[in-house]
Amino acid sequence: MWGKTIVNRCASILLCLCILPAAPSFAQIYDMREMATVDIRDLDLARTVIIIPEGILEQHGPYLPSYTDGYRNEYYAQRIAESIVERDGWSVLIFPPIPLGVGGANQIAKKHIFPGTYHVHFSTLRAMFMDLASELGEAGFEWVFVISHHCAQRH
Repeated sequence: MWGKTIVNRCASILLCLCILPAAPSFAQIYDMREMATVDIRDLDLARTVIIIPEGILEQHGPYLPSYTDGYRNEYYAQRIAESIVERDGWSVLIFPPIPLGVGGANQIAKKHIFPGTYHVHFSTLRAMFMDLASELGEAGFEWVFVISHHCAQRH
């Protein structure tokens, strides 16, 4: 149940960041894919939030794209980032989206093979995000959040 604890803590921290008094800010939202190492090095690491959007590739019927959840998570990441940078001195670095997730909706129906659904096991996904968070923490970042709204069952 580490997920619920982490999610609750992250939600509490994000809520605190969003309700702090807003003030004029020169901070901005950065896309890590477009930054050079010197640009990343020059960030105020204590006041830079890393947001990692996640989005499983899974079928959403015959007409919707397999990355539907990812598009939604990228949208939420952008809205959260905009809210954070309204606070004086805060910046956001948006990590490249991770197109992986645990189990597709088709697994709930016990139909494990479906075109457009490609998932990884929960232990793999957890290990990947923990490794990324550890790397970012060792680099000096103090605020790392994963944005995921996928609610597949865990086995």
